[in-house]
Amino acid sequence: MSKKTSKRILGLFAILIMMHHLAQKTSAFWIPDAYRQPGLGAFVPIGYPVVSFFFFCSGYGLIKQLRKKEDYMDGFLIRRLNRLLLVFVLTQIIFLLVRFAFEAVDLPLNPYSWFVYTILILYVGFFLIYRKNRRTNLLFMALWILGYSVVCHILVTGNWWINTAPVFLLGIYAADHEEGAFLNRKVRPVFRYVLTGLVLTGSFLLAENATHIGQFLKIGDYGIINFSQLLLQIIAASAFSLLVFWIASSIKEDTGNRALHALQNVLSFYGGMTLEFYLIHGLFVQLFSHHFIYDSNPPALYIRNVALYVLIVLALSTAAAFLLKKVCDLLGDFYKSSEGFRKFCRDMKRFAVVLLLFFLVITVVYSVYRHSFLKEADQKREQYQNEWITYETAKGCNVAVYTAGKGPCTLVFLGAEFDTCPTLSLRVLTDRLSDRYRCVIIDYPGKGFSPDIDHERSADFYADLIHDTLQGAGTEQNVILISHQISALYAYRYIEKYPEQIKGFIGISALVPELATRFLNGNFGSVAEYRWYLKRITRLNGFLQKCLNLTGYTALFQMPEYEFLFYGSNLKEYYPVMEDMFFLHYQQAAHLREQSNIYDNCMAVCDFHLPQDLPALFLLDHATKENEPYGLNWENEYKKMITDSELQKIEISSGDPYAVYYRASYFADRIAEFAESLSF
Repeated sequence: MSKKTSKRILGLFAILIMMHHLAQKTSAFWIPDAYRQPGLGAFVPIGYPVVSFFFFCSGYGLIKQLRKKEDYMDGFLIRRLNRLLLVFVLTQIIFLLVRFAFEAVDLPLNPYSWFVYTILILYVGFFLIYRKNRRTNLLFMALWILGYSVVCHILVTGNWWINTAPVFLLGIYAADHEEGAFLNRKVRPVFRYVLTGLVLTGSFLLAENATHIGQFLKIGDYGIINFSQLLLQIIAASAFSLLVFWIASSIKEDTGNRALHALQNVLSFYGGMTLEFYLIHGLFVQLFSHHFIYDSNPPALYIRNVALYVLIVLALSTAAAFLLKKVCDLLGDFYKSSEGFRKFCRDMKRFAVVLLLFFLVITVVYSVYRHSFLKEADQKREQYQNEWITYETAKGCNVAVYTAGKGPCTLVFLGAEFDTCPTLSLRVLTDRLSDRYRCVIIDYPGKGFSPDIDHERSADFYADLIHDTLQGAGTEQNVILISHQISALYAYRYIEKYPEQIKGFIGISALVPELATRFLNGNFGSVAEYRWYLKRITRLNGFLQKCLNLTGYTALFQMPEYEFLFYGSNLKEYYPVMEDMFFLHYQQAAHLREQSNIYDNCMAVCDFHLPQDLPALFLLDHATKENEPYGLNWENEYKKMITDSELQKIEISSGDPYAVYYRASYFADRIAEFAESLSF
């Protein structure tokens, strides 16, 4: 396979990868019905086979160069990584600026940048293993890729991080055995093509239908299904790359056909900037999609027409990649011609090492400081607990309760999933209502001042817990449930189980049961797969949170959100307690169990309708209404639960789902108006 031919093929495949990403935003089965459109469906499953050929060519090219040049490993990492990292850093900066402009800054900045991390790891492994010519090099490289795959599995990165990397190994083997088994002239090409094509077709179709096959065979452990699918994808990717390699090895370099020659020139053009094209095209894929980056973000510049979407993304990606290549070429030439610039770069590398060591020292010092600060907050926490918190026994747990005020009814406040201490954070509401009503805030087990218990976090568990807590406090009658976000699911179940005790319901940015199918359809082929994923991702989130807590960086990266939410409230003196609660409960055992059960808890109330005689008010924030997270029209979802439009209303509130904290006066007024409209 010549360099010129492989360059043209990679140019074609770079365009196909763009089409694959466009298809994921238009024609994939997980796209919301309101945005799903036909036309690009054939490109949805082709991503990993096409990408695998890039890894094949990398392994193949490295061995070819290594066998030709005795000093090839001298300066290997600098040659291979300088250009790669330069393009990567420049595109990261571009993504950061654009995402900042649309208020969608999050990590990773470029959602398609996984390829860079993977190829970096493969290059480093190749450098460490192939510096010496040993018979066991291929085996050690295989172990290196296996170790990488295990880490990716633990980090819940997705199969595409794993199913293409082993093809790098195939490229190495092909380069070393090109004139032997791989291009044996005694074997007829047709036989080789047919056999490889059959392996490709069979493994690809089996991988695509692995979930359905697993269900048919009644395999209960989805981990087995996923592992089988992963192996089939590796086989399919390898067969695809091998087939392309054989075809490319038989292609003539130049032909007299003008049209074909023009096409070759176009593909060579794209093949000369595949890295730049790959790393920048995703920006335009996202900019003109129905939602920007994630389904929970609003669109940036949505183009509904599929053909126009494709043409604009292709044109802008081509222009941006070309300019990016020119900039990198100029910087590369300057690096080669300027000794001062090379010295500056070398000094920067030394500076980076010094900076890393300095960062480690600062981290240790800061960690010690933050943990000592949290110990000082313990006294404040105990003071608040003794002064404001009482306990009721429910579901085998001592449930912490904040109670204030008197009145004809009881306002029961139920906190959101991320709220680590509702008995503290929701006081911004109760302080404005306790002069007229009895207010009760409940800390679920493992949150706030309630100790955790080892119990599955089902909707029934929460509904019974709320009921038993109110019964123990003697406040189970004339109850108005006021739920925020995820707690609405538990409120729905409470209403189904204890309708006689409920006098009214208020849902603030309340979750809707339909989220179960939207969560499920976001790249998941079955309920078993989604549950398996939830368990793994929650474990990972818990581990990452422990790392943040250990270093003390929780205060830097997460706590400022609280200061923003409660700015101007009367809770400033309790910020240390709030930080302490965050440290103790956020992404910890109880929180993770609640997250992992969100699908089942949505499904538990999937047929929920408000009782016809129950007054209810849904306060839908403007951001959720306009952005339609997960492709849902939330207002319509609320309407599905309403059975009496006179008693049950929907109102749009300004702000976002967190406005209940920083616009407490508005929500307190709406709650008071609702309560006053009822007769007791």
